[in-house]
Amino acid sequence: MKFTILDTERTNNFNDVDVQSKIANLWTRNMPAIKEASAQGLVIACIYHNYASDYKGDYSVSLCVEDDNGVFDTSSTTWQEYTVKPNNQDGIFRTWQTIWSAEERNTLNRIYTFDFERYSPDGTISILIAV
Repeated sequence: MKFTILDTERTNNFNDVDVQSKIANLWTRNMPAIKEASAQGLVIACIYHNYASDYKGDYSVSLCVEDDNGVFDTSSTTWQEYTVKPNNQDGIFRTWQTIWSAEERNTLNRIYTFDFERYSPDGTISILIAV
């Protein structure tokens, strides 16, 4: 699967006080394109890339849509998939905490090329980590 970038922000989970508003605004600014892509049955992705170091460093976050000509190609990477629990308001953040914890325990060996949240047309959400 390939993804085309709609919009990008640069941030840090631990040192940027505006991290939540930056990501929320990314979604808000692109909501018309997201709704159109969803109506067409396309996957939406929130892709994390251009890492300065590890999950504690700066990174770019891009909101993307499924596109056969996209710049992010998931086919050449091995992924560790984490399913986000449905109907959990904090599910995405809690899943990221699980990922970071696994990394701290050395049970997850990330390669930091790019990782992504996959928002499927059926409403399921997964986080895929490049390993």
